[in-house]
Amino acid sequence: MELDKAISSRKTIRKFQNRNIPDNYLYEIIQSAMLAPSAKNRQPWRFYILDDKQKEDITNMMYQWNKEYKDMHTSIKGSANQMKTANKAIMIFTPNYHSKNKKTYYKKPDYLSLGAAIENMNLKCFDLGLGCTWLCDTLYIEDEINKYLKLDDLEQVSTLIIGYPEEIPDRRERFSMNKLLLNNISKDDINNNE
Repeated sequence: MELDKAISSRKTIRKFQNRNIPDNYLYEIIQSAMLAPSAKNRQPWRFYILDDKQKEDITNMMYQWNKEYKDMHTSIKGSANQMKTANKAIMIFTPNYHSKNKKTYYKKPDYLSLGAAIENMNLKCFDLGLGCTWLCDTLYIEDEINKYLKLDDLEQVSTLIIGYPEEIPDRRERFSMNKLLLNNISKDDINNNE
């Protein structure tokens, strides 16, 4: 698939069909993440493919957290609903530099590297005909998840939920380039400098 088409056509999918994803697709998605650029080639990503029971248990942990903290206005219940219908979930972690007095100045470059890896995963899902959403609401129960999965010295970054799309939503409106460019350069100015 052409890159421009993938970038312009990919959408966040929140409703999924009850249809299995081949295991080799999951490995292709992770392989695409591993090919992302990373600061100083540290490759700060670690992946955990949840099995069906783990996905169900973590989803239930999210529902439970929502009940206990019902006065907090979060999107965790909606994320749990989406995760419940997704066929697969890949949790994305990074080494926890805050432990054992390790240096913390790597964090910002590593977060950028992880963002590149997650974007590669999004685009690979789209290329395979899958839909996906990256969730951050699992961070509310990060410690509980780490304990449940028996993971030490890892910091949770995101969870990618994956499945065959049940529906393709309309694209949400994007900000204009004029709103985002900080130095008032217009498209005409760029074309005149070529």
